[in-house]
Amino acid sequence: MKYINFLFLLVLFFFSACKHRTEKERAIADTLFVAVEPVCPAEPPLVAGSVTLSEDDFGPLVELSGKQQLFDENGPVFKLSEPEVLIIEGCFLFQNRPAGGMVQIRNENGTTTVKPMGGEEGALPNFFHWYHLPDFRYMASMGQQGNGPGEFIYPHLVQSCKKAPGAYLYETTTSRLYMADTAGTLKPVPVDFQKIKGSTYSNKQIVVAAPDTLYSVDNVRGGKALFRTVLREDSTVTEQIYNLSFSKKHKGWAAYIGDFAMSPSGSRIVYAYKYFRKLLVMDKEARIVRDISFDAEGVDAKDDVKTLGPDNVTYYWGISATDRYFFLVYSGRTPIKVGQETNKGKGYIFVEQYDWGGNPVARYRLDRWGKVFTDGTTFYLLCYKYDDPLFLYALPENK
Repeated sequence: MKYINFLFLLVLFFFSACKHRTEKERAIADTLFVAVEPVCPAEPPLVAGSVTLSEDDFGPLVELSGKQQLFDENGPVFKLSEPEVLIIEGCFLFQNRPAGGMVQIRNENGTTTVKPMGGEEGALPNFFHWYHLPDFRYMASMGQQGNGPGEFIYPHLVQSCKKAPGAYLYETTTSRLYMADTAGTLKPVPVDFQKIKGSTYSNKQIVVAAPDTLYSVDNVRGGKALFRTVLREDSTVTEQIYNLSFSKKHKGWAAYIGDFAMSPSGSRIVYAYKYFRKLLVMDKEARIVRDISFDAEGVDAKDDVKTLGPDNVTYYWGISATDRYFFLVYSGRTPIKVGQETNKGKGYIFVEQYDWGGNPVARYRLDRWGKVFTDGTTFYLLCYKYDDPLFLYALPENK
């Protein structure tokens, strides 16, 4: 039965902590820590209702300068493309689309074979790479690119809460969820995601809240919605718990693209919109919802075509969750403006920090443009302009 199988996999696949080793030792067998009963700090009260903030509510802008960090030369050589990051128990899991892409070759017998574009036959390139923190010592790679069993075409890293320790990966094209260890081993998770009625295209964002409970954001007719999936002994039950669509002028899912995360305790949910300066913080039942917006002019009046155009502002563009806070990466400019700035220099990006009550804590300006991830003590920024793209920023302690 699916629930029993899932628990068996979880027990079988428990993780031990990444441990420090000398430079001569390769972390081939390192695995992740098996979390005991989670202990999380008390979260601030969550007050339902709508609130309008301004940038002044964050206090003075904190400007940070980054320090370039090299990846271990024993690791793969890559060109930065669609990066994602998970930071788990002293390990840095880095997803990057392999350079060159894939090409389908039609064989004489009518079948097709997927091979690296411009590459040699043999092992396919990998999407996922483990590094040890803080020295970025290379550990292992996994997740071959391709359309065969256990291979990936459009994957995403998946957040997990403390009740479900470990690293998870999701492949969009096959709707398959996997667990991963730091030795580069992948194990499928026995969950069947149900097709959403009225939706022609699925692009899930998933959080594993507990061994038997998943949350996801996916496309629905007219927009996007939040779902909860529960694994029972002999079935998988999915229910919609909140509709994330809110504008009569925007009836397509693309207008509601955003970033989704949960608190490590699994009790709070946040969703931040890419094309609206708006975010929602709610409890895990979606009964108490705090609707936070800013004085962004003109967005609600635009239709889908204008909202998705390159001359419209991109607001939120990344999320990270820690015990006490969540962090939203904020652009506040159009893609055209960002391109002009980065062509002339390094660019810049903002990060907004909130507590789990939806209260603003701090606002940062990082001195380069790129994708940003954090563990609550360091910002990890991946900048496309550099062959060595990683920059580290130390966060000031919040009093």
